[in-house]
Amino acid sequence: MSPRPKVLVALASTPALLAACQPNLDDTVSIVSSPTLLAISADPPEAPPASDVTYTALLAPGGADAAAPALVWDYCSARNPLSNLGPVNNLCIQPGSSSLSRFGVGTGASGDIPMLACSSFGPNAPAGVDGGPGGQPVSPDFTGGYYQPVSAFLPRKGAATASVYFMRIACGFAGADEAAQGTLTARYHPNHNPAVGSLAANGMTLVPMGASGSEATSASPGARLALTVSWPTCPLVDVCGDDVCGADESATTCPVDCAPPKGPKGCAGAERYVNLDLATQTVVDQREGIDVAWYATGGAFELDRTGREGTDDATTSDNGWTAPQAPAAITMWVIVRDDRGGVGWADYAIRVR
Repeated sequence: MSPRPKVLVALASTPALLAACQPNLDDTVSIVSSPTLLAISADPPEAPPASDVTYTALLAPGGADAAAPALVWDYCSARNPLSNLGPVNNLCIQPGSSSLSRFGVGTGASGDIPMLACSSFGPNAPAGVDGGPGGQPVSPDFTGGYYQPVSAFLPRKGAATASVYFMRIACGFAGADEAAQGTLTARYHPNHNPAVGSLAANGMTLVPMGASGSEATSASPGARLALTVSWPTCPLVDVCGDDVCGADESATTCPVDCAPPKGPKGCAGAERYVNLDLATQTVVDQREGIDVAWYATGGAFELDRTGREGTDDATTSDNGWTAPQAPAAITMWVIVRDDRGGVGWADYAIRVR
C-alpha cells in the first residue's frame, strides 16, 4: 500500500525509544490486554488554525467505562528536526515539556488549533528568532496536507505513555499559480471521517456493541472466522442530491448537498478530492485509500493491517481471526483510516465457548 499520514503514532514514554504505529506480526500488536490507546478521531478532521476541534480517544480494553484512566491532551509546538528519524519531535512526547499546551483531560477533549499552526507545521515560513532568518516551510504530504501534532498522555504505573495524533490543518495550497489557486479553492472540500459500514464473520453480519440488537457472536475454541469489513461507497461522479458535496459541486450549484448549515456533506468512505501537481502546476483528481487496523483482546489475526489503495474502487477488506483455545469473552475493534487523516471505528463482542 502507498504511504499514508500516520494519524496515530504510539510512542514510548522514554524519547529515545520511538515506536511507530506500524504493527509487527511477531509482536502481536493487534492483541491488547491492558489499557491501550488504539486511535484518536477529530471532529472535524480538517480545519484551519483557531478552529475548535473535538478529539475522541478509543481506549482498549474498557475505554468507555468509569475505570478508564484519564488522558492528558496537549497541542505540541515543536517542529520535527531533520536530524530526527522519528515521526515527531521528542519534545512532543515528554510530559511537562515547554512545547506542550494543555487543552483537556479525559477520554475526549476540545481545543482550538494553535493560531501559528500553518507557520509551525505548514507552508508559511516561521518567523526568525532574535532577529535571525526565518525557518523553512514544511512540505505537504502526498495528499497536499499539513498536520498539527496533538499529544495524548495515558497514565500508567510509574510513567505515562504518549501517543501523537496528527490533526490535518487547512493552510491553502502553497506553490500554486493564480489559475491553479482559483481552481483548488473552488473545488477542494475538507476531509470527512471514514466509518465502518459493516463487519461480517463467515458471511454473517455482526452488530456493533451498543447498537440496537447487539449481541455477542459465538465462536468455538480454535475456530477461524473469515472477516470482511466494508465502508460506504463514495460517488465517482457528482450528482446533486446524492448527499455528498463533490469536487464539482458548490453551495451555488448544489445547495442541497453543499450549502450550510448541513453542507458541505462528505462521504464516510474513500472520498474524491483535488490536489496540486507542483511540477506541472495542474490540478489533479485523487481518491483516498483506506487503511484498516484490527485489534482484539484475544485470539490471533492473520494480518494486523489491511486496506485498499486509492486506485482500487473496492469498498471491502478481508482478514482472518482464530479464536483462542479456551472459552473467553472477546472484544474486537476495527479501525478505518483514510489518506487525509480521517479516522473511524466500530467494536464487536465475540463469545468463545
